[in-house]
Amino acid sequence: MQKFYKIVSGLTVPLFIPTYGLMLLLNMNVFSILPYEWKMLAIGGTFFFTILMPALPILWMIRKGNISNVMISKKEERTIPYLFTFVGYAMWTFFLWKIMHFPFFIVAMAISCTISILLVAMINLKWKVSAHMSGMGGLVGSVIGISYVTAMNPVGLICFVLLLSALVALARLELKAHTPLQVFVGFVMSCLLMILPCLFFIN
Repeated sequence: MQKFYKIVSGLTVPLFIPTYGLMLLLNMNVFSILPYEWKMLAIGGTFFFTILMPALPILWMIRKGNISNVMISKKEERTIPYLFTFVGYAMWTFFLWKIMHFPFFIVAMAISCTISILLVAMINLKWKVSAHMSGMGGLVGSVIGISYVTAMNPVGLICFVLLLSALVALARLELKAHTPLQVFVGFVMSCLLMILPCLFFIN
């Protein structure tokens, strides 16, 4: 089972979550009329800014021995990677806003996602919050928030992301990467941050 939990953790690395989330978003019925090329550009840009931009310097730091492993298990090693991630997410937000012209509530959610990275980095200075669960909380919050704004009720999708979040939480606990409180705080913080723009910036 340990190998299975490692695979789950590997597939749900926080950097992957925005790309997963945008792929889910653009496959919702309300976005079905958008051109295929536009969707691919949006996903490709998200992949570049939220995965490649943060990952390349992190991999370089691993090669130099400044980070012990790709999961960045030690709290003390996380600060600089978080800053790289923050910059990438900030540029991604600008990309969604000025280049792709996404609706403002989605741009606001991207801003919340970027703020979440900054909060995790600040908390990390004193305490090791779960970045994996922060990512999953953001995914769940985005699905709920978009469902609210678009007046949709994708019960199957909501159940799927909740069950996936529970599996990731179990994996992080079984791998002894985090305590239950670290898992809980990471999830709830990002989930609320993603929902709030949909409640206050739209109506």
